[in-house]
Amino acid sequence: MIPMTQLPALGDRLLAALGHVPTTGQERAARALERLMATNKERTALVLKGYAGTGKTSLIGALVKVLASERRPVVLLAPTGRAARVLSAIAGKEASTIHRRIYRSAGEEGHATVRVAANRDAGALFIVDEASMIGRHGGGDGGFGGRDLLGDLFEHIYAAPGTRALLIGDPAQLPPVGSDHSPALDPKELAAFGVLAGVVELTDVVRQALDSGILSNATALRGSLNVQKPKVIFQQGFPDVIRTDGYDLQDALETAYGQDGDEEVCVICRSNKRAFAYSQQVRARIHGFEEELCSGDRLMVVRNDYFWAGRNGRVELIANGEQLRVSRVHGVEERHGFRFADITAHWWNGQEERELDVKVMLDVLALESPALPQERLRRLRDGILAGMQQGTKAARLKALRDDPYAQALQVKYAYAVTAHKAQGGQWNTVFVDQGYITEDMLDPEYVRWLYTAVTRASRRLYLLNFHPRFWGEEPWIKHRTTSPAQEDEESPG
Repeated sequence: MIPMTQLPALGDRLLAALGHVPTTGQERAARALERLMATNKERTALVLKGYAGTGKTSLIGALVKVLASERRPVVLLAPTGRAARVLSAIAGKEASTIHRRIYRSAGEEGHATVRVAANRDAGALFIVDEASMIGRHGGGDGGFGGRDLLGDLFEHIYAAPGTRALLIGDPAQLPPVGSDHSPALDPKELAAFGVLAGVVELTDVVRQALDSGILSNATALRGSLNVQKPKVIFQQGFPDVIRTDGYDLQDALETAYGQDGDEEVCVICRSNKRAFAYSQQVRARIHGFEEELCSGDRLMVVRNDYFWAGRNGRVELIANGEQLRVSRVHGVEERHGFRFADITAHWWNGQEERELDVKVMLDVLALESPALPQERLRRLRDGILAGMQQGTKAARLKALRDDPYAQALQVKYAYAVTAHKAQGGQWNTVFVDQGYITEDMLDPEYVRWLYTAVTRASRRLYLLNFHPRFWGEEPWIKHRTTSPAQEDEESPG
């Protein structure tokens, strides 16, 4: 451990580790991090806001490198498994999902409830990436009992002495589902938890990003966020931004999957209905899948689960947003008015690759809602309980907790997803579908959605079915890309 007396030079070492001339914002961030690591105050944090292309990624990598050289403990966290993988690659150090790190199962009631886990990493800096996604609840549909996720995160971090938090996020992205802002990036909200937080905002685009069409367009979109009636016109002439439509989509998808493979291509849409249609197209035309579920299929979990991964005796979460690959389909059945499939699924749990035998609910695949509505979930549980002999309430709740049909994984296809589901992840190639849009609907909320979707692409961005107005070819007119009966607004999640 490097003595505390040497810490004032941390900012200089951090800037040197960047490997390029820092922006003014990066210099301010380095000095703020130096102060954060030197303070003796408890429950301290730094909020680092950074837009696409402003050097946030290189700053994280340099910080972890410098702290590792000083043997100072660092814990890396992100809201989703894919985001944790991205963070791990940036930092060269293992990262975990927030849920996996801070929650443990309490095993009560009809589905697993959770408690905040102990923290034994005294003196550690907790680096929490994609913090704009963190809300004040655990995803009410997902098995966390409406817990305050942000509050639980701080309870865990500051349970050990000398800990500090670095909350990193992009304020131009979509806020958490059900919120109009990102509370984890707001020092006033953090103060309500007794957290003393400073703020640094990175706004200057780094020189290395100037040649990227993806980042140039993201920067232009960011500039439209505060305009009530924005006029979005894409910047052209970049090889990494490609304009396409439905006629050329097949060839574009084949090219993308041929270049990048199955896990590095994603279509981002405005609705679950649209995502299902695109997923079916990819499954049929790219992979040749004919059945509803096939070996090799990619699925996304849409409701938190502690049941399946924990059947080997250790409590383990498969979180909402995690992706599975189907290794084998063992059979399909109907029970209690719902359809289920038994599959072997390959899954990365945040630390290692796992292979699991699970039961999935097929009814959820084509739903226009993000997950199975509570009314239908109650119908399933009522059907299961109807076949039981009368017992105590505790016995009936235990029966539900142990029943594989009641605990079946809720999944959707992962080839095309909504922007909320894509948030926190990156893919080499991303297709962004315009969706149904009229002049009246082109507002800051749509621009924020578009910015979030565009910034999911790391190498190639296909802009799909966008009206000529977005390309500056003609004035905006009221039009329909589809009829309202065919398209719906994005269902968050």
